[in-house]
Amino acid sequence: MKRGLFIALAGIVVLLWVEQGLAVSYGWKTVAKMLLFLVIPLLIFRGEVRRFMAFGRTDQRRIRIALWTGAGVMAVLFTAYFLLSSLIDAEALTEDLAGRVGVTGTIYPFIALYILFGNSLLEEFFFRGVLPAQFRGHPRLGLTVPPLLFAVYHIAIFLPWFDLPILLLAVAGLWAGGVVFQLVNGRDGTILPSWIIHMAADLAILVIGAFMIYG
Repeated sequence: MKRGLFIALAGIVVLLWVEQGLAVSYGWKTVAKMLLFLVIPLLIFRGEVRRFMAFGRTDQRRIRIALWTGAGVMAVLFTAYFLLSSLIDAEALTEDLAGRVGVTGTIYPFIALYILFGNSLLEEFFFRGVLPAQFRGHPRLGLTVPPLLFAVYHIAIFLPWFDLPILLLAVAGLWAGGVVFQLVNGRDGTILPSWIIHMAADLAILVIGAFMIYG
């Protein structure tokens, strides 16, 4: 567990540094993320990867649960935005996306497609597949630590956008959501159910983002 967890944590730290410490485009950040969250884990954790990526053996009941859960998550996110939109500085958010990340209204549809299908799979592969596998034999830690790291990782993305209360709420929501994701997958299941929920959540966020950028 120690070796695998150290490698996983090192990948998160490097990506946090790339996200906030380097003035590089979204494309280069994506390359770094693919290398640290996909390529290196594939080389190191091949046996574990075969288990949680075997989508064909996914329990159909868990897929149905994921679809309903994803719909519920979308409803919660839309409701939260409706209630908290006055506390979100949409102009500062869109300026940060354009200036720091290089995401403008012109390329937003292409970025959105990548986030919906590619980025969501990368994060599920790493946070719901690779990381929990490092806690086999420690189920309580495996259910709490990977979702916490998932939430902490996203602080680097949210930090310039929200005031502290909204930031803490977002992190708490991500932590709780990560726990739900893993419970839906099951202890020895594939990551397909959580990927379905993740895509549903990202779809809601992307719709909200489109509203702020184009609205």
